[in-house]
Amino acid sequence: MTHGTLPPRHTLSIKDAAVLEPFYRAQKVHDKPKTWRELRASGLKPIEWEKMDMKDICDKAGLLDKYEKMVKLRAKKTKIKL
Repeated sequence: MTHGTLPPRHTLSIKDAAVLEPFYRAQKVHDKPKTWRELRASGLKPIEWEKMDMKDICDKAGLLDKYEKMVKLRAKKTKIKL
C-alpha cells in the first residue's frame, strides 16, 4: 500500500471501516457539477451574500465599543482625521 491509498474494505474491522468511510466516499468518482442554470431550474435560489468587515464582526461579538476605540487610536497614531 502506497502513501495516500486506502486499504481494501474487506481487510478492515468494522470500527476501522466506519472511521475510513468518509475517505472512501471522497475518493469515489463524482458526477459533473451542475451549472447555476440547472440548479435554479431544480428550484434552488442563490443566497445573497452579506457584507462582513471587521466592524460587523466586532458588532456581532458585542465588541463594537472596543472596535471604535481601536479605530480612534489608530487614526490618532497615523494622523488621519475621522
